[in-house]
Amino acid sequence: MNFRFLIPLVFLLASTAHAKTIAQDVQIDSKDAGVKIFVRSKMADGKTKFDEDNIVIFVHGATGPSTCDFDLGFKDYSWADWLAERGYAVYMFDKRNYGYSSREKAMGEPAASNRPLSRSYLVIRDLSAVIDHVKAKHGVSRVTLIGWSWGAMTAGYYTSLQSENVKRLVLYAPAYAFALHTNLGAGSGSQNKRKPYEFNYALGAYRTASTAQNTARWDGEIPVADKSLYRDPELPAAFWEACLATDPTSSTRTPPSLRAPNGVLEDTFMQETGRRMWNASSIYVPTLVIAGEYDTWSYPEDREGLMRDLTNAPFKKSVLIKDATHFVLFEKQRTEFFGQILDFLKGKQ
Repeated sequence: MNFRFLIPLVFLLASTAHAKTIAQDVQIDSKDAGVKIFVRSKMADGKTKFDEDNIVIFVHGATGPSTCDFDLGFKDYSWADWLAERGYAVYMFDKRNYGYSSREKAMGEPAASNRPLSRSYLVIRDLSAVIDHVKAKHGVSRVTLIGWSWGAMTAGYYTSLQSENVKRLVLYAPAYAFALHTNLGAGSGSQNKRKPYEFNYALGAYRTASTAQNTARWDGEIPVADKSLYRDPELPAAFWEACLATDPTSSTRTPPSLRAPNGVLEDTFMQETGRRMWNASSIYVPTLVIAGEYDTWSYPEDREGLMRDLTNAPFKKSVLIKDATHFVLFEKQRTEFFGQILDFLKGKQ
């Protein structure tokens, strides 16, 4: 792999009008030979001691990698900085074939030439490697996971197998098991229309998304014509520019676009249509399920199913953020959203 486009390993960043945070970027080995995983940590300058109550790992979703999702360098939109300023050691990582982590040879070939890449059973091996890295670094037994979108699905999947390594679990905008899910299940582009029970393998190894496509998806969830009522008008371009910068091939396409593996689509289609990879009844840690009111990746039925299945979680809570979408972390309701999650991290019931 050529990592010449990686940013320096250690540097300082200052949040506007806030204390400095220290950022460190490293490459670690995944559980599979030859797979390198990019990991970034953020901590308040001068804070060196952390325990299992204040160590968090973010798990990114289906399209963008970790840094543009959780550490966006636009105004004060870095969620990682927000948590670091409140005393947390914050980690994020790129799943294989995303961002600054290893990319398989198939990611450089025509998408139609290969089957979907980055299946969930593989990316939870990447997550497992990151958890082991963080546990060893801080000498702790458990960490907290915050997963967004597909990241909620993979964080839940991992925790259902290894709850002993997880202190708390936040499932932000999770898809789970809703048979009528029109965006991810039957009737969606993920379905083989000639063989309705089968995934549409014609989608290939990966897909590409441009700034216009990504913004159109976000716009479609905002139920008013004036999108500025929900978000900063400059935010979509800033977010997508940061995501595009993690893909060294993005500018070779017109318009520029980001490659994203399709394993998430295959796995989510199967999960939503009754072929479950994991079940929330195998989660044994306190769990928060949270989403925006107008989210179309995570429907109320997904979250209701999760809450029903969380039979062994010692504490479970579902929170709906009104007047918000799948992208609430970048919207005007993010203060309430962050606050609800912070309360959960602190053990407030």
